[in-house]
Amino acid sequence: MSLSFHLKKRFRDFSIDIGFSTKENMSVLFGPSGAGKSLLLNLLSGIIKPDQGFVSIDGREVFNSAAGVNVPIRDRKIGYLFQDYALFPHMTVFENIAYGISHEPKNSSRVEELLDLMRLGGLEHRFPKELSGGQRQRAALARTLAAEPRILFLDEPFSALDYQVREKLRADLLMIHQKYPITTIFVTHDLEEAFVMGENIAIINNGRLEQFGTKEDVFYKPKTRNVAKFVGARNIFSGSIVSLNGTAAVIENPEIGKIKTLVDIKGAHLSIGEKITFGIRPEEIMIIRPDKPIDKKVQDNILDGEVLTTLGKGASHTVYFKVKDRDATLKIEIPNFAYRKLKLHKGKLVTVSLKKESIWIIPAEKTEVRG
Repeated sequence: MSLSFHLKKRFRDFSIDIGFSTKENMSVLFGPSGAGKSLLLNLLSGIIKPDQGFVSIDGREVFNSAAGVNVPIRDRKIGYLFQDYALFPHMTVFENIAYGISHEPKNSSRVEELLDLMRLGGLEHRFPKELSGGQRQRAALARTLAAEPRILFLDEPFSALDYQVREKLRADLLMIHQKYPITTIFVTHDLEEAFVMGENIAIINNGRLEQFGTKEDVFYKPKTRNVAKFVGARNIFSGSIVSLNGTAAVIENPEIGKIKTLVDIKGAHLSIGEKITFGIRPEEIMIIRPDKPIDKKVQDNILDGEVLTTLGKGASHTVYFKVKDRDATLKIEIPNFAYRKLKLHKGKLVTVSLKKESIWIIPAEKTEVRG
């Protein structure tokens, strides 16, 4: 089931102008609070009427401002799961799920199937107040799926839950999506959640689409400086192209020096002397082991310096690295086992490599992407 749209809506102090197309996968709307993510879902579902644009579900238009098409919400077959569960407090879990089944008589086998799928067996006679937060959210999702929606909207469904419950529910949702491959749009402002859940990711900022693509493209090939910041690419610099040779380029930056990188020949055309923005994700910077020869894969962009400080983050460590005789500071992420093996600590002198295939380039004039 495909979803294609382009919608515009203007308010007194905010406007939204976004469009893209997606199929039977999990697309994530990611961006800061107030960017327009939840508003976009309300426009798509028909809760708020857009000023202009269209919404097409599997080739059938449910909204088109120019043609005067505006299919009622109940007929769009869109499932919408909110942050606050929206369960009926006077109904049991079984009754809440059965309520989502539109045809009569209520199909108890369908309800039992969803109870089993959502790990709610044994809880069917309980009321919402007798459930945990995770159980309530699973019951709400089961009720949403009971209606057999063509499209599923999930508006930060796990934001009110603690981390362990969120982690389990993410896994549940991905498993359910494999069994019921419904075209799904998932809203979050949690970076980890966006990466875990999204097959495609749409970066939304100030009511506009900054970038839409696979999560690999969005996370590792950001198209704007804003996207790079949003997806955690903290090592962002300005520079100019000083050499071009096929797919190879050299960038000059006063804070780091000359940096070699690879250029996507299908991407933007670059020229010598052009001002650009470039960067590399923290986990793509390699710390060289002094007891081993340097591998050919990381022999370019070698930088000496010292560890300014380190920060433990559970399964990994963040290392802040100061380039020798220069002003640049790099953020590096490494697994704990590597951190221990390298015996890193404040003040230690180390050598790092910026992998040239992991460096992305944004032409200076490309400051934003309009949806």
